[in-house]
Amino acid sequence: MRVLKNDGSSCEIQEEEILYFSNHKNTIYVHTKEGEFVVPTTLSDLYAAYHSSGFERLDRSNVVNLKNVSGYDSERKIVSFEGAGTFATVSESNEKRIKRYMEENKKSST
Repeated sequence: MRVLKNDGSSCEIQEEEILYFSNHKNTIYVHTKEGEFVVPTTLSDLYAAYHSSGFERLDRSNVVNLKNVSGYDSERKIVSFEGAGTFATVSESNEKRIKRYMEENKKSST
């Protein structure tokens, strides 16, 4: 996927590097362990393109690569990513789905 760096230059990232996509002030960001980059598209388009690859919309402001989720905190309603120091929020309506996913994939959940 071609993304934009903060300095305006572009670079290529691989699908497996993507932790999640987020929306902030009408700008779409892709988050990786290396940082965040701008993507000139919409979350709806990203969800449509990546849903079949294991990405899920866990909140109205994100699309998460479930393969990179390392844990779920039910009190804070967030998923975490190992070695990334970042998290994505989970809406109440998606809590059951993420809990079931974590259970099925034997990942830690609080």
